[in-house]
Amino acid sequence: MRVLSTLALIILLQEPLSRLASGQGASPPLDRLLAAVQAKYARLRSLAADFVQIYQAPGSPTRREEGTVILAKPRRMRWHYHRPEEKFFISDGERVYLYVPAERQVVRAKIREAEDIKASFAFFLGERDLRRVFARIERITHPAPLRAGDVVLRFIPKDARLGFSEVIAEIDPVSLHIIRVLIRELDGARSDFLFSNIRENVPVSRLEFALSVPPGTHILDAQEPE
Repeated sequence: MRVLSTLALIILLQEPLSRLASGQGASPPLDRLLAAVQAKYARLRSLAADFVQIYQAPGSPTRREEGTVILAKPRRMRWHYHRPEEKFFISDGERVYLYVPAERQVVRAKIREAEDIKASFAFFLGERDLRRVFARIERITHPAPLRAGDVVLRFIPKDARLGFSEVIAEIDPVSLHIIRVLIRELDGARSDFLFSNIRENVPVSRLEFALSVPPGTHILDAQEPE
């Protein structure tokens, strides 16, 4: 376990989690909150939730989609979009797959080559020290939290090759659930993810992250960056 996660775990063993939001409703100091979040997600084996994704890009209409997501270690994800069109974004730990049944087509890529913004969620699985990934982490007041008492943090990545300029996360300081993630891409596009019905350590099978498609589905390999 990383040093940051170990220190946070010691703190949590000494003090009940609900007391992290101590002192007349005040939020915990930034370093303490980050350590607690890092420790929590480092201990999780899996996470499931309902989500709403709102995508906005310059010159394009706003797109709203809804579905369910399962995250599991190591680096596995299953995003099942139910509305308005069914599609799947799946990571098996080595490759990512985008499958749209109506188009009878799968686009696949190695994780390190994937440009889909959902690949950034790998950093919230507790598998890497956030301080090593992000050059700056700060508490902000704009955008305002969706719920009173939540904490909003901005994460600025060290490496622009990750494909985004910043990540904004809204965190419940008591449960430490990340209930909203806003990702700004380098081209000015913005994706908002709103999470609800969050469940921790749900039973999952590796089959959840194995893509099964009907015969006749066309499989394309994403072009590797030059």
